[in-house]
Amino acid sequence: MTDSVNLEQRRPIWVALSEFYLDTELQDSDFRHIAFTIIDSPYTFEEVKTINKYEVFPILQANLLGVAGEWAGFDESWLVEKICLLIEKKSKISKVTTEVTYQMFKWMCKDYWKKLEIIYNYIKMNPDSFIVTCRTAFTNNLLPFQFEKASHPLYKKLEQIVLDYKKNGQLQQFYEYLQEGQYYINCWTAYFIIEKFDLKGTEKLTGLSTNEFIVEHCYNMIENHFQNFRNKEQIKNCSYWLNEKKAAHNLGFYAS
Repeated sequence: MTDSVNLEQRRPIWVALSEFYLDTELQDSDFRHIAFTIIDSPYTFEEVKTINKYEVFPILQANLLGVAGEWAGFDESWLVEKICLLIEKKSKISKVTTEVTYQMFKWMCKDYWKKLEIIYNYIKMNPDSFIVTCRTAFTNNLLPFQFEKASHPLYKKLEQIVLDYKKNGQLQQFYEYLQEGQYYINCWTAYFIIEKFDLKGTEKLTGLSTNEFIVEHCYNMIENHFQNFRNKEQIKNCSYWLNEKKAAHNLGFYAS
């Protein structure tokens, strides 16, 4: 590895950008994941575009040209090894080749870059949004179902954001965050939907890839995740909460 490239800093960027070259359509949650990765890095947005052009694009562009390209995700070790070899062997000729090839095929990810920049700028300019506040809570070790921390300013801030969604009749906009797998955003979302939106249980999710009942989906998602929480107290709190809330709903959300 060359001295000019910090592998620890570069690796998350390479892995995140590799999603652009999968043979599948990215969702908003994917773009937010990439945007957060850039924000967490020491690089500017323009620097990341340069990293993509000279380090990721030459390795992965061929996947978008194949009949049946990789769609599930590239092996991280393989990706890092290939990019490191490329950097070590770089020359003026290879740089010119990359320039020409990039001009030919950059259109294939052009819309992705436009969307990523919009989401990146939104996150940077809206530090009080729900997803950014969830991220801040995570970095401050404030996690869902830590009821002993309910008076924490960040917890109160999350709660108020949710109440604003409810006041503005934005349930659908809010439950889109159920798709966010990082920073416990999906768990916070499911928790607040049950706690704050007073749903009967027969309301359906629309606009997502599922047509489940909202309440059922929230319970199922929390049940699938809470065993992976960080501490026993958090798991115990979540277990009691689930039993209490599901009993209150009387499982009525299963009715058609």
